[in-house]
Amino acid sequence: MKITGRAIIALFLVLTAISAEASAAEKITVGLKDVVNTVEQSYRALSTLTADFFQRSTIAKENREMRADGQMFLKAATDGDPLKFRFDYFRPTTQEIVSNGRTLWMYLPESRKVLLSDVSFVFEPSRFNPDRDRASNFLQGLGRISKDFLITAPSQAQDIEGNYILELTPRRATATIEKLFIAVRRDAVLLYVQNNRDIARLFNDPLRQDLAFPVLSTTVVDHQQNTTIMEFSNIRANTIMSDQLFEFIIPAESML
Repeated sequence: MKITGRAIIALFLVLTAISAEASAAEKITVGLKDVVNTVEQSYRALSTLTADFFQRSTIAKENREMRADGQMFLKAATDGDPLKFRFDYFRPTTQEIVSNGRTLWMYLPESRKVLLSDVSFVFEPSRFNPDRDRASNFLQGLGRISKDFLITAPSQAQDIEGNYILELTPRRATATIEKLFIAVRRDAVLLYVQNNRDIARLFNDPLRQDLAFPVLSTTVVDHQQNTTIMEFSNIRANTIMSDQLFEFIIPAESML
């Protein structure tokens, strides 16, 4: 029996429809714990991270908004070395925040000021164990949010693109945070669940480095209802990163 081209097309459309129905029937079930685990386990598996950031801060009483953008670098702590980080702000004014895990420098080129702080008591590995110690800052805390916060899914648990939203309330009162919201990349959570909840699969695709750091944004709400939103993009994870990036040479004309 001769099969016409029209019949082949019709058969293809039927098979496609059946396949789509089967995919819908096999919908992945994602729980709150899966989203939390994706954030914590992926962050703990990072060795280095580079990302562009956009920051939006709102002063509630003044109804005033401030915006900034730049690039961040992070090198995770090891048994012998503290966590290191660098934030380079490009707009609205340039500034650099650099730490080798022992000293923190804040450089304001326009005013030629350099502020120094000793942060060894915060980032020294012997003084902070993520399995034991409460985190005192965002960079330490992402790997242990379930220990430091009560976590719920807000009434709108996903954004318009299907990314997951976590609502976090500090287990112990803090001076700076009343609520914290984290937007988590949908693709990363689904891949984690699909692959028997093995976080290693998020690091295996060189074309999707964004999966290795699934945090799309964080929103901090303080006790005066001021908000600070940080959005992350252009993610590059686990690349070679020199420790010299986290050292700062004070310019000769600067004021301390």
